[in-house]
Amino acid sequence: MWEFIGLLSMFAIVIFMFMAALSFFKKSGKVKKYLFYAAGCFVLLIAALSIDISDDKETASTKVASEVQNEGNAVKEEKTEEEKAVAEAEAKKKAEEEARKQEEAEAKRKAEEEAAKTPQQKMFEQIMGLIDAKQAFDSGSYIKGDLPPGEYAFISFDGSGKYYAEKDTAGNIIDNENFDSFGYVHVHDVGNIETGGVLISTGAFGTLGVSSAKEIYQVLNNVEDYKQSALYKVGTDIPAGQYVIESYGNGYVAKMSGPVGKSDIIDNENFNGRFMVNVTNGQYLQISNGTIAQ
Repeated sequence: MWEFIGLLSMFAIVIFMFMAALSFFKKSGKVKKYLFYAAGCFVLLIAALSIDISDDKETASTKVASEVQNEGNAVKEEKTEEEKAVAEAEAKKKAEEEARKQEEAEAKRKAEEEAAKTPQQKMFEQIMGLIDAKQAFDSGSYIKGDLPPGEYAFISFDGSGKYYAEKDTAGNIIDNENFDSFGYVHVHDVGNIETGGVLISTGAFGTLGVSSAKEIYQVLNNVEDYKQSALYKVGTDIPAGQYVIESYGNGYVAKMSGPVGKSDIIDNENFNGRFMVNVTNGQYLQISNGTIAQ
């Protein structure tokens, strides 16, 4: 607007100066009037220029202020993003530290619980794992196909039964036994099986950290150096050699060629008192109502 007024004032000054010069030559007496008008337009021009310059300065100042503000906002925004990143990093670090502490606490708790377990509890848990893996079978009845053929340790424990039997599909007994404590059976997988104790594949002994049925029985029943009635595997439960068996009441001793279900009697004897027997590796020694004295 003021630029237009200034331009108009300049045009008016030129006109009035021209009119004043023309009046001077014509001597019409209007020179002063035109000069006065020209002077007024000049004042208006000066005013317009001053206001326009002021507006330009204000605009420039506003622009500079805006740029400064924008730069400030950019710096502030950049700082905010940086602070946000730092805060997120700190939060992540704190969360990771908290998770690590929880893991350590959980590991410590489990270690303490494991340390507090008795050998019996640990053995029960390991056997349950073997049952889940189909390498051991709890007391109960089974049909053909439930148990893979092979040799198993029969282990009785507090509250379990002691009877074992395998029958073919016609109901004929292949073999059966009333175990006093522990022993060994051979599963043919030809029919029905009934077991009062737990059956553990001899191939799974390493998983339990043992090498014999006797070791498993001792842990499950909290006994040490067991020498009572059982079906011992020579070279595994006891070393080969000569043994003296003492009876309590009427005792029975049998030297067997294999486990129940895959065995022949090599020698046997009913006795009351003391009986001496020699056994070699691979044989099985059955003792009922007696104990190994020496």
